Amino acid sequence: MNALMFGHAGAMLLILAGGELLTSPAAAPAQSLAAGACRAIDGDTLRCGEERVRLLGIDAAEKKGHCRQGRVCAPGNPEAHRAALQRLVSARITIMPVKRDRYGRMVAIVQSAGGINLSCAMLAEGASYVARWDDRKMIWRSCASTVRRANHL
Repeated sequence: MNALMFGHAGAMLLILAGGELLTSPAAAPAQSLAAGACRAIDGDTLRCGEERVRLLGIDAAEKKGHCRQGRVCAPGNPEAHRAALQRLVSARITIMPVKRDRYGRMVAIVQSAGGINLSCAMLAEGASYVARWDDRKMIWRSCASTVRRANHL
């Protein structure tokens, strides 16, 4: 069985490679990472060492050539989205894993040292909210007014 385990303060989360979550999100341990530990790959994905971390519930503009044929990709300037996310992770961040996606990335709620939810911040920067990617409506509940503005609801 291919699995990844995170432990923190006596709590443990086991995530199977297929994306199955084996404990409740309330018990999911957070990882606090130092400033500069992660870099933005694009406007919705970070690289933290060997780990790729996808922000929960959002879709940012894709780099040229990265939007699969037949997929409706988020509008906007991909470099501006990447630069905005890079600014947000330039300080200490906390990663709260939710699940694994089909590409093996950790899908997570990521917060700045000041408690800013980075998915919400990226919505304010022009990323799109994707309800089907927002497990248990965690992002919607965190910043509903930002979601409504970002998606013109």
